[in-house]
Amino acid sequence: MRKEFFLLENIIKNTCGNDKVYYLPSSGNWGEALTRYGTLKFLRSIGGVEYTELKSYHEAAELIQSENILILGGGGNWHNEGAIQILRNIHQYFRAIIVLPSTYQANHSFPNTVFFSRDRYDSKASMPDAPFCHDMAFYIEPISSVKKSGTGYFFSTDSQIEIPAENDDIILKGSHLSSIYPFIDTISQYGIVHTDRLHVAIAGCLLGQEVHLYPGVDFKNQAVYLSSIEGYYDNVYFHETANKG
Repeated sequence: MRKEFFLLENIIKNTCGNDKVYYLPSSGNWGEALTRYGTLKFLRSIGGVEYTELKSYHEAAELIQSENILILGGGGNWHNEGAIQILRNIHQYFRAIIVLPSTYQANHSFPNTVFFSRDRYDSKASMPDAPFCHDMAFYIEPISSVKKSGTGYFFSTDSQIEIPAENDDIILKGSHLSSIYPFIDTISQYGIVHTDRLHVAIAGCLLGQEVHLYPGVDFKNQAVYLSSIEGYYDNVYFHETANKG
């Protein structure tokens, strides 16, 4: 995985130069906190790039200095008009914008903006010019954990498959600014994880668990599985059907 992150690092370095850099994370649920954590770890590892994290879109809109660089958090928000509108409103205030690895369902183009795709399949078809890099949560190092037994179910509450009675849709219990440690601790209690939540599956990968990932409401789970999980992590399986047997 390091070569893809190395490409991202080089593009950031070449783009930023000595300009002022701001990082605006994607807002969302607890899963986005894992992406934010990985992004901050990544940015701290890049020598010579000093950055300031912004807490909201409103802070970005107040900068209005053409020499600034914006690093925009990645994720799945590009399926709605909200993320597009934010970029439409603020892109003219920055010399360059780098959109971190994301899922795309349509083609997007803005001046002086580089989009990274977090899968090599459906998103790449929508954004063929977008370089590929893994979801930033994968930048987190494998997490040591005492091997546990038992099975945990972490399906979305609006899942189209039958949800087990003991299901815990943990993603909804935090935000992108929440600490990741309670999130990780909860998932680490189990030896086997079943989920249709991408970042629960990524957490399971980092913990070295047996993970069973199922389709969500769109293509992202399978696309990211094929791009960043299959061949990288053992005992992780994607199920194209809703059968949890």
